[in-house]
Amino acid sequence: MKVLFLESKSAEILRAFAAGQPHPYRLLASDDRYLLVLEAVGPEAIEAGARLAEVRAWTFELLEEGCRDA
Repeated sequence: MKVLFLESKSAEILRAFAAGQPHPYRLLASDDRYLLVLEAVGPEAIEAGARLAEVRAWTFELLEEGCRDA
């Protein structure tokens, strides 16, 4: 599964992009920037995210996920 990370100083740019995507996402915030994480993305979403102005984009392949038993 491909995971797309988009970083911007504008939450609105990232929210607008996420609203147009059918993929599950998370929007994270730090003091001065935002990170949008979209899961299970295809090539179209990756290309569209990379073209956004004032946004840095990375794509990773999910290799493993888990949960520690309580």
